[in-house]
Amino acid sequence: MHLPRSTAYVAIVLVAWAGLAAWQYDEYGHECELAQQVLQRQAEALMNALVGGVRSHRRMGRFFPEQLQGVLDELAAAEDILAAAVVSHDGKLVLTSGQTGLINTAAPIAIGTFWDDGGLRYAVDFHLAPEAAGGPGFGQGFGPGAGRGRGRGAGWRAEDPAAPSPLATGGDFCAVLVLDRQPADRLQQRAWWLRISVTAAGGLVLALLAVAWRTTVRWVEAAGRARVLENEARHLRELSQAAAGLAHETRNPLGLIRGWTQRLADAESSSPDLREKAQAVIEECDRVTARINQFLAFAKPNEPELTDVDPGALIDELAALLEPDLEAKGLRIEQVRCGGIDRVGADREQLRQALFNLTSNAIHFSPRGAVLEITTRRGENGEVRIEVADRGPGVPPDKVESLFTPYFTTRQNGTGLGLAIVRRIAAAHGWQSGYTPRPGGGSIFWLDGIHG
Repeated sequence: MHLPRSTAYVAIVLVAWAGLAAWQYDEYGHECELAQQVLQRQAEALMNALVGGVRSHRRMGRFFPEQLQGVLDELAAAEDILAAAVVSHDGKLVLTSGQTGLINTAAPIAIGTFWDDGGLRYAVDFHLAPEAAGGPGFGQGFGPGAGRGRGRGAGWRAEDPAAPSPLATGGDFCAVLVLDRQPADRLQQRAWWLRISVTAAGGLVLALLAVAWRTTVRWVEAAGRARVLENEARHLRELSQAAAGLAHETRNPLGLIRGWTQRLADAESSSPDLREKAQAVIEECDRVTARINQFLAFAKPNEPELTDVDPGALIDELAALLEPDLEAKGLRIEQVRCGGIDRVGADREQLRQALFNLTSNAIHFSPRGAVLEITTRRGENGEVRIEVADRGPGVPPDKVESLFTPYFTTRQNGTGLGLAIVRRIAAAHGWQSGYTPRPGGGSIFWLDGIHG
């Protein structure tokens, strides 16, 4: 099953656009991952500095909490850090700075990296050994004695001023940093809109390329068709000149023969048998003249004069003209209009001649009491298609290719020029003509590409 050409174009564009969208979505995911990794590496670097500072400043003794609190305050003062804290193994805040509400100690603090509405929370655990006895203890280090140092840090207060800091006793602790995720979110948002813009622009470019390709293909097809029509028109002009000469040389003797034969048939002295033979000669002369007229109609290349034609009114006119033939076989013409088509661009007399030939054939091959359907509908490209359908025997498959060629006919006593004239009229307008078997039996002859 072959898809219509326009459907194939749309399918190709959609597949290409879907591939572009998938690529951009994948790139967006990489950029989001990169933005998160940058913030995570920043958190890891700051945490390494914080934990390293805790371990390296243990020698400061009583001044250690105060110095560590200063470090946390400096971290919290940075633009991208919202909170910093040191938490004991039992979930108590030992030292804090910044927006401490972002650090929830109601539940055990999970170790690792976590993204939440507050920001990027990064927590690591570390261990401090207890201060050695006799070392630079509380009151014996760089301060002037117990209770005379510079304080215990802004984040920790003991009920007993002489009580040691929780950091002095050592043990397991957890350091927590909360970094502002808004810069990363803004990067991700910008990446999202960038990829959306690229996808939309790519879709527009693909659509324009498809339109350009389609226009080019149609132009090439039209150019090829124009060359064929030009060659055919040249041939028809030469044929017309020859036909005109042949008709002139033939009509004159025929007219003379018919005239004298008519006088012979009308003479009172002629016997009945002679009159009967004379009448037969007259009928043959008329038949030959009709064939010559059909040949001239086929050979003469008349340029179509395009006007707005109502196809419905034209079909009604043909139905009235062919009413005797329809009544003779008990036939009926049923007109079907699809899409509200009330005007087409065509040479009225030539379109009338084409539809007359198609309808005459349909009447000839239709069984008695059948219905002939003449349908006007829109095609794929917005152009108009007119179909004449009958319930006759159809065309044998081996005869289909010979349709529309001069002097080929399946009608008894047919001239073989009716469909050839239809094709010539269609070609002169730039239309297509053809045959399609009707489902359930019968024939459909159509004219396609009419401008609506």
